Amino acid sequence: METINFSTNWNNKLTNRAFTTIRIHNDRKYYVGGEYQITLKNKPLGVAKLIKKHTITVNKLTDCMSYLDTGYSVPETINIISKMYPNLDLSNALFDFCLLVFKSKKDVEKEQWEQSKKVVTWLPYKD
Repeated sequence: METINFSTNWNNKLTNRAFTTIRIHNDRKYYVGGEYQITLKNKPLGVAKLIKKHTITVNKLTDCMSYLDTGYSVPETINIISKMYPNLDLSNALFDFCLLVFKSKKDVEKEQWEQSKKVVTWLPYKD
């Protein structure tokens, strides 16, 4: 399972069941239905499922996206992103605006239980 680590709990969003994150575009890592171990400063917070993703450039950020994700306006959010990625040309870069929802402990335990019940069938080797 992939990990999404947060260095800062912008807008105190990680205390909510649902939260957003703005990440450098990566279709292989960030995809709808993907499940991720969420950490804050490398401390585990739980498992979240990616529910919705929009690939955008920073000029497509809206106030709604910016305030929900960081707690700041669009210009302030772009400034934060530029400090996070100082060597990236923001005018051409693609970002994934992701909506994630924490899975309940009960759901995670149920899935682990289901995985443990799976039976592997070995067929005899045949020349």
